[in-house]
Amino acid sequence: MKTIDEMLHAIHADLILDVATGRGDFLLTMQQQLGSFGSGIGIDVKPFEEWEAEKFSELPITFQQMDASHLDFADVSFDLVSISNSLHHVPDPCKTLAEMVRVLKPGGYFIMYEMFTDNQTTEQQTHTLLHQWWAKVDTASGISHRSPYTREELVKLIECSELGHWQILEDADLSGDPFDPETLNIVDKNIDRYLAKTRDADLINEGVSLRQRLSSVGYQSATELFALGEKVDD
Repeated sequence: MKTIDEMLHAIHADLILDVATGRGDFLLTMQQQLGSFGSGIGIDVKPFEEWEAEKFSELPITFQQMDASHLDFADVSFDLVSISNSLHHVPDPCKTLAEMVRVLKPGGYFIMYEMFTDNQTTEQQTHTLLHQWWAKVDTASGISHRSPYTREELVKLIECSELGHWQILEDADLSGDPFDPETLNIVDKNIDRYLAKTRDADLINEGVSLRQRLSSVGYQSATELFALGEKVDD
């Protein structure tokens, strides 16, 4: 089985669409790792901040504000479509996946990269528990953010896409220090940011408890599912 880096390097795509792109991090990864990268478009329901766009100013990458479930692109427009760690943010994942398939050219590539919650180490569970708490806080504020999926749920969503030739890998990096001060400081600031979003006593208590877990158990990123599919010619 090839590694993720090898799979990305084997892909040559003229036009790439990254859905629910956030800060555009996965577009940047693809621009650096694909065998060839023509140009990319990142879409997100929220507007892209100008200060974040500066790092893309010299790259063939642009951003548009758009609903992932109603893509404003013609059928069969893109050579590659992707969604990275954002599927649990979209209200209707199957509709979003269907839209992505619609705009993908026959023979084109589909990449889904998403963390999952089960079968994690104790330190990784800190990440999944934190993300589940973030989802609760956002949902209470009216923001679309469900708990991340299990591995089985992600595989079922892959089947929902009706694409073929899927290659699925698990991606985990457990080499880092679970008590790395820089990482813990970043996560701690995220806890502060989410505590400031809520006045719900139960959610506040959960956040405080997770902060204690952070210092006692440590933190490592959850394992991700990397799935690469192809749109079969009609």
